[in-house]
Amino acid sequence: MSSNKGVRVEGRVRDIVQSGEAVLESEHGVVFVRGALRGERVLVSLDPKAKRPLRARLLSVLEPAPERTPVCPHVQRCGGCPLMHASLAEQRALKLGFLQSALKKAGAPTELEVTHTVAEEVLGYRRRARLAVKGGRAPLLGYRRERSHDLVDVDSCSVLHPALAGALEPLRTLLAPHVAGQGELSLALGKGGRPVLVARLSEAQPPALYGACDRMHADGHFAGIALYAAGASMPASFGDASEWSEGADGEPLEGSLGGFSQAHAAVNRALVERVRTLCQPTERRLMELFAGHGNFTIALAREALQYTAVEQDRQATLALRRNLERRALKAKVVEADALAYAIPSQLDVALLDPPRAGAPGLLGRLAQKKVARIVYVSCDPQTLARDLTEVLPLGYRLTWAEAFEMFPQTADLESVVRLERA
Repeated sequence: MSSNKGVRVEGRVRDIVQSGEAVLESEHGVVFVRGALRGERVLVSLDPKAKRPLRARLLSVLEPAPERTPVCPHVQRCGGCPLMHASLAEQRALKLGFLQSALKKAGAPTELEVTHTVAEEVLGYRRRARLAVKGGRAPLLGYRRERSHDLVDVDSCSVLHPALAGALEPLRTLLAPHVAGQGELSLALGKGGRPVLVARLSEAQPPALYGACDRMHADGHFAGIALYAAGASMPASFGDASEWSEGADGEPLEGSLGGFSQAHAAVNRALVERVRTLCQPTERRLMELFAGHGNFTIALAREALQYTAVEQDRQATLALRRNLERRALKAKVVEADALAYAIPSQLDVALLDPPRAGAPGLLGRLAQKKVARIVYVSCDPQTLARDLTEVLPLGYRLTWAEAFEMFPQTADLESVVRLERA
């Protein structure tokens, strides 16, 4: 049994790391704890399962920082909002610091100014969420605990869009009691701003669950439900479970079933407009990598001389083609892995929006083709820094960097940088 069991430690927080955890100085060395702020003196209980680095559970704040604010009742248990206890000003300063530190590590010029687009809506903004469900005599519905598979039952979530927050009750009372086993529930907004649900459940499901899904759709609780049971490749469908949002042109933008989209509508509009400005697509040959269902494509393809959009996911590619067709826009859509796709020799601008893992090797390949301008949208400053380290020595200058507050109350940060060939 670990010697850390039951050990209580006092210490002062020296910093916050990119996960949102506080770094605590103690007689046991460095300890990571969630829920504390810079400068606070806190009392924690060491996690008996953690070795190095040590981790702990916050017991009490002995000397609170002035930046501390009230939080939702679930924040200490669920893994969703690790910075909710910090004031908005402190959250923004921390996350801007994460990006600045990453760019410095990558070798960005010291004179580069990092701009910051903040969110006015900091609660009730999330257009998508992933929950967990566990059936049985006492069904559970909620989020996973931080660094754990444990399910934290929640009856409300203050960061969810009102339509999604309102979906928690029918999920809890109508769906969860009939679930066999456990699984993940992906919530998003569908047609007409109503919720859609994609459920992926571990076991074969009883007829009562399918009946519950049918009723939840027929009663108007959900615009659509897609139910995957026991690893099925095709879902049982009730209505249209595709995600829909407002595109940059103000027209409806179709998403893929359970696919990726940005969480904050207003901040996404600002991001798309910034990307368009940085790419300057007019009369240029442009390639978009990791194009998704067309969040950026529809804003840039209209002006470009030639446009190629590369996306690996089949459902996202189909939605992208439909979004272009509805707008009578022309673009070459390629279903392929962006990391392996052959970069053409004649290319003016490359736009990439990779997942959290970044795009290892891709910037180097773009540099080999002497692409004049690269615009990189990132959701992780650390993988962004790694990828920039690869290309900055190859004759490219970092000429723009901006942080976007896409995920208020969390430690996550969206950013965009522009690289230009010297």
